[in-house]
Parts: sequence; structure tokens; C-alpha cells
Amino acid sequence: MFSPSLITLYIVAGLVLVLYRDLLRPSFAFLGAVFLLLLLQIIQPEEFLMGLANKQIVVIFLLIGLTAGIQQNIGTGFFFRIFSQKLRPGIFRARMMLLVGSLSAVLNNTPVVAFMIPYVKEWTKTNQVPASKFLIPLSFSTILGGMITVVGTSTNLVLNGLISQYGLPLLGFEDFLYLGLLVAFSGILYLSIASNRLLPDREENKSEIIDHLNEYLVETHLPLGSKMHGKTVKEAGLRKLREIFLAEIKRGNQEISPVGPNELLQEGDKLFFTGNTDAILQLIQEENGLSLPEEGHVSNYGFFQLTEAVVPASSSLIGEKIKDSDFRNRYQASIISIHRNGTQLKGNIGETKVQAGDLFLMLTGKDHNRNDYLKDLIIITLRGEINAENGRFRRLPSLLALGLLLTGIIGWVDLFMAAFAGILTLYLFKVLNLQTLRKAVDLDLLLILVCSLSLGVALNNSGAATMLASGLLFLTQGAAPVWALALLFVVTLVLTSLITNAAAVSIMFPIAMELGQQLGQPLTPFFVAIAFAASGDFMTPIGYQTNLMVMGPGNYKFRDYFAIGFPLTLIYGTVVMVFIQWYYL
Repeated sequence: MFSPSLITLYIVAGLVLVLYRDLLRPSFAFLGAVFLLLLLQIIQPEEFLMGLANKQIVVIFLLIGLTAGIQQNIGTGFFFRIFSQKLRPGIFRARMMLLVGSLSAVLNNTPVVAFMIPYVKEWTKTNQVPASKFLIPLSFSTILGGMITVVGTSTNLVLNGLISQYGLPLLGFEDFLYLGLLVAFSGILYLSIASNRLLPDREENKSEIIDHLNEYLVETHLPLGSKMHGKTVKEAGLRKLREIFLAEIKRGNQEISPVGPNELLQEGDKLFFTGNTDAILQLIQEENGLSLPEEGHVSNYGFFQLTEAVVPASSSLIGEKIKDSDFRNRYQASIISIHRNGTQLKGNIGETKVQAGDLFLMLTGKDHNRNDYLKDLIIITLRGEINAENGRFRRLPSLLALGLLLTGIIGWVDLFMAAFAGILTLYLFKVLNLQTLRKAVDLDLLLILVCSLSLGVALNNSGAATMLASGLLFLTQGAAPVWALALLFVVTLVLTSLITNAAAVSIMFPIAMELGQQLGQPLTPFFVAIAFAASGDFMTPIGYQTNLMVMGPGNYKFRDYFAIGFPLTLIYGTVVMVFIQWYYL
């Protein structure tokens, strides 16, 4: 008969494996694990539901809404003025890291990175330097900056949510500020020095595709007397083709993309297909009214709207095949290439299952709106737009909202009330509306966060946390408490490199609490250690969403993260442990 502690450890190990191997959507994996814990009565329904009423979890979603409003209010011209095209690459990188690090201290870092990727790519393109030298520093500096305050990363708030469930003192302003500033300064200094040497000089995916566009698109046309003239796309048999699809029609000066099934075909139309080139040529050889033009226009990239997009971890597309997602109708775009882990995927695009971090190169209409994609796709092609400035007081709502948030971070008012007041301010100034707030709510994230709290409770209830803490104590028997704390830090760091940081902190929290109690030490340094370790994923793209987000745009491979991230992890870990020993122990 297995004990509750062993059963819980098996369930947690299974969850880690599923998350690492990407076998299920993270939200479903968490939900499945918690369902088993409920079924086996290791946790009670009341303990699970407590997560929905946890104030720290609610604060996370208030901050996401606040960030969405501020991002919209700041506008894009602001960034063009800061990042002068005349800056030297090293100065640009340092200025970029300082800016995003500062923003990430008070705003959610995922939208900060999403907002900045197009500007970084635009700057590097204009200055003819590879974006691969700048995008990992963009992600890493937001992670570092996020550790300066309790609101800088959701990991800190998840940890405080776990702490609050046990009625223990929450981590406060000073627990993050001093150490956060130290790791941010040392990390950004290292990245400023090492990025140019350790990061690859790699051509962008989009440039590769454009240079070989004929390999991805085949142009055909409807000659005079074509059998397809006057038929709809569906009637002509051009819908749901195997291995290929009709990406765009050019009719005179008109561009039709995506192409609907009821679109009428006309003589002289130019039809552009993407997919398996051999299958397209076979279609033409069937003498159904399509011909190859004498002079093609595919190489003339001018009339195509090529758009790049990254699939975030919150996307509803994850796990779906492209052909089953109704992609063209949902997003008004056709995918012509997918890059994953620095490599272009081969084979039929329609049969490809979407994964977090995938980079899509899409053909879109010129009037598509990037805001329509929101959580499913993050558009990273700038397209040159700069929002007009509407007077000197245009950014006043954002400044007021940030001011209110800072009062909560410092502790002058309750953080929940400060974030709520910031949302209300943006709403009254008509920067935010209910539709924007509704779109900002991520159900997957809510499930993960609530289930994370339940996971921590299960480890504590079952005795698994006591067992694991005793194991850590055995390994450091006779040594000073700081060595047990250092081992806790390393284990959390390894775990967060394999799975999400919210999962890592929820698993390690009860172990940290038990370890501190068995050593008879204050619990705060143990909580600070796992907070900083859970957000310290610099060696892999897996554990932190911003690392995944820059992988495709930077054309990075897995090893690139380790090459620059391993030394940074050593610096980061050393600073954290030395500070904790000096400040707390």
C-alpha cells in the first residue's frame, strides 16, 4: 500500500514529466494532477477553491489588465525617440536592457517583451546588425528587472499566495528591492559585456524565406477560357487540398488574402499556392484550368504582406493541427513557414501540431489588425507604424496608474487596492474598456495558478514536503544552514529550467517551509531563495515564457541559451546566496 506522501510525489513527478515533454497543455496537466489529488482525498475541494479567492492571484490579473492599458496608452513613438537609429550597437543594447528592466519591475514582463520585439528587430534591420545579438538580452533583462519588486513577476505573487494560505508573514518590498537591484545590475553588466561574443551571428528567418520565396510560394494564373472562370474556390476544387492551400489571389491591383471558399475566380487572376511544391505542380498538370505564367511575380515581394508571429504559452492553438484550427478564417492569414527551436519544419504545414514558441511566417491582408490575435499569436513584425501623439497630457493616465501601483509596491496602501485603483483610473480616462479587460483574462493562466496553490497544499498535507526536506537535511548534515539553503536554491533552479516557474515555486514552497522549520531558522530567507531561483531560468528557453518568445525571432537554438545563460546563472546564484547569508542569516 502506497503512503499519501509517495502517491503525491508520483503525481508531482508525472506532472513534471508531462510539462517537460509537452505532452499536454500546461493548464490541462495541472488540472489533471489536482483532480487525482482530489480523488485520492489528499486535498479537499475547499482547499482547491481557496485558490480562486486568493488575493495574490486576483492581484496578478489586475496587474495584467493594468499592463494592457498602460501599454496601449504609452504608444509607439515613445520607443522610436529613445532608440535613436544613430546609437552604436553596444549602447543600444545597454539602453534597451535598462529600459525594459525598469519597466518589468512594475509591469508584467511578458507584454513588455511582446511590445519590444518589433522595435528591436526594426532597429537591427536598419543598422544591419543581427537581431540574434539583442533578443536574448531583451528577455533576460526583463527577468532580472522583474525581481526588483513583488509585482515584477507573477512567480513572486504566486509565492505570496502560498504563504498567505498558511497565515505566515508575506514577503515585502525590502525582501525584493535590494537583492533585485543587485542581480539586475550585475546581470545587465554581464550581458552588456558578453552578448556580442557569446551570442550567435545568425540570419533572420524572414530574410531566409524572402531570399528563397519561390521555394514556398508557387504562382499560377487563370488564362482566357479557363474552366475555373466564374466558379467559386470551393466549386473549382481548390478548397481543402491535400498538402497545399491557396494562400492569396491577385486580381489587378486587388489582393485577396486569405481566400474564402465562396470567392469567385476570374480570368486573369493570379493564384498563389503554398505547401508541397510537387503537389502544386501536379494540380496544374491535371488540366483543370490553371497555368504557370510566362513571367512570375513571386520574387517581387512588394505586394505580399509578410508577417511574423510567435505562439505564446497561453495560446489556444497549442496542441491543435493547423488544418483543424480554421486558421485562415480565425486570423485572416495563411502560414507559409513554421520555425521551431531554430529549425524550419518540413512537411505538410496543415498536419503540424502547434507548440509554444513556434514562429509563423504568414501571408496577411494589408488591413489586418494585430490586436485581433492577442493571446493566440504575438505579432512581431512592426510594419512601420508609429502612433500619433495626442497632446502633452496623453500619457497622464499611465503615470497616475503607475503612481498608484508604486504606493502598493512600497506598502503605503494595500497592493490589491492600489492595482484596483490603477485599473479604475485607466477606465475613467477611457484608456481601458471592459472588452480589453475581458481579453486580458487568461483562463489557462488562472487554472495553472489556482492548481499551483493546491499542489503546494498537497505536498504539505501528505507529508511529502517533510520527506523531501529531511532528504535535503541529510545531504547537508553537520553543515551550516546556508548550505541547506544553497541546495534548496539549486534544486529549485534545476526544476524551473525544466518546467514553468509557477509550477517550480509551488512544488518547492512546502519543502522550503519544512526545511526552515526543521532547522529552526526564520522562514523568510528560504522563501526569498526559492523566489529568486524559480525566476532564474537563463539556461533553457523552457521555464520562462519570454525566453520562448524570443527564440523564433532571434533564430536561436537550445544551446544558445546555455552558452550565455550558464555564466549568468553562476553570477546570479552567487549574488543571491551571498546576499541572503549577509542580510538574513
